Amino acid sequence: MKKYLALTAVAIALLFLFPGCPEKDTTTPTVKITEPANNATLTAGNITIKAVATDDKEMSKVEFWVDGAKKGEDNSPTDDTLYSYTWDASSAASGAHKIVAKAFDKSDNTASDSITITITGGGGGGGTIHDGGAITSDETWSPVGNPHIIRGDISVENNATLTILPGCIIKFYPDVELYAGYDGPGAIIANGTPDSTILFTSNVTTPAPGDWLNVGLYQYAMNTSSFRYCIFEYGGKSTSYPGLFYADGITFVKIANCTFRYSGNYGVYLTDDAGFNTFTNNTITNCNQYPLRINAEYVRTIGTGNNFTGNTINAILVRGGTIHTSGTWVNPGVPYVIESDVDIGDNNTNPVITIAPGNVIKFQPDVEMYAGYSGAGGLIADGTSGRIRFTSYVASPSPGDWYNIGFYEYSIDASSKLINCTIEYGGGSSSCPGNIYIDDAVPEIVGDSIGHSANWGIYLEGTQYPNPTQLVNDNFFYDCPSGAVRIP
Repeated sequence: MKKYLALTAVAIALLFLFPGCPEKDTTTPTVKITEPANNATLTAGNITIKAVATDDKEMSKVEFWVDGAKKGEDNSPTDDTLYSYTWDASSAASGAHKIVAKAFDKSDNTASDSITITITGGGGGGGTIHDGGAITSDETWSPVGNPHIIRGDISVENNATLTILPGCIIKFYPDVELYAGYDGPGAIIANGTPDSTILFTSNVTTPAPGDWLNVGLYQYAMNTSSFRYCIFEYGGKSTSYPGLFYADGITFVKIANCTFRYSGNYGVYLTDDAGFNTFTNNTITNCNQYPLRINAEYVRTIGTGNNFTGNTINAILVRGGTIHTSGTWVNPGVPYVIESDVDIGDNNTNPVITIAPGNVIKFQPDVEMYAGYSGAGGLIADGTSGRIRFTSYVASPSPGDWYNIGFYEYSIDASSKLINCTIEYGGGSSSCPGNIYIDDAVPEIVGDSIGHSANWGIYLEGTQYPNPTQLVNDNFFYDCPSGAVRIP
């Protein structure tokens, strides 16, 4: 027994001496730049940068970076949390500069915060000058060469790739653009990071919307092209290519976590034959037109997490045409504005378009949306979990502003539904005179509010259609001067 007691005592002593491996610290610190303010305009000279950083255990240091280059660090904070560095910006170029504070704890966990400031009275630009022309072999732009100043149009072609590294600042002279795939295969890869974005901006000392043209991808652009964590600002001057970003003839546009702001026109402009591979978590704001223009066939390629507010027109402009591919129109938080007829139908692909709950679809004058006219197709708008509204785009709407939602003989009946929707201010067509027009089709129409029509609420045509009495009982009709349901 004494032997066992002795062993136990030794074990307890060892536990005190060697209590076990400490738990690994994986918690990142927190950091926030408190000075200068984001988007501040400062005079060239000494600029004090301050950041508050904390950690659940122990901080190590805060590094201060400007335009992708480390300028200094502080490991002796004031009051344990306030870190600072004075940047000598007396020779910095006038214009936008990005400041990043990177916090490190004792376990080398990191976090960062960034702001953008504008310097006035600085140098005349410095950095790297690009006089324009063709890039015909692979080329990489680094933040070491900041700012990269483009003085003439640059085309990436001959199977070349222009890679723009995180932290780069690209400044454009007036009326200048950067594009790939116009004269031959080419790619632009501009993939920043959350703490080291890529900035495309104006080289004008006091920038304004429309100073420069755009960044563009054309029909021969290579599908490796990609834009992530970029900021586009003060472009969009062109009326022929009217966006900060412009795409034509490609369906693999990849844009994520980017900001488009201060455009003289649209934020992102896609021609009728262009669509997205990825379009998520972007912000488009302070644009003088719509934030986004896209063809109806490719609305389904718009992703989630985007913000389209703060523009002259807070809506997505949809160019009409024939839809050949099934997909869902997500709820982007702003209306879709339909500028010309949308025809859902193709006998080879049998497309079905689903309108996500909560959407608002606005129609410009004399415009309609229909399924099953030129080929098999369906339209599903189920607002059970968030009412869907089809209405007029006119600021002061009136009955007959637009035509109708239509279902024709080639409609896929099982995939043709208007449930818990509001359909208003239509019925403007003299040949299809109802907010809803049904011709030899049997869609499900239930729980809808149908009103402010210039004619009928629902206009039935042909020999096959839903039960008229059930239509009247299952929906709410108001302000339909010709009546609720027209029976052939």
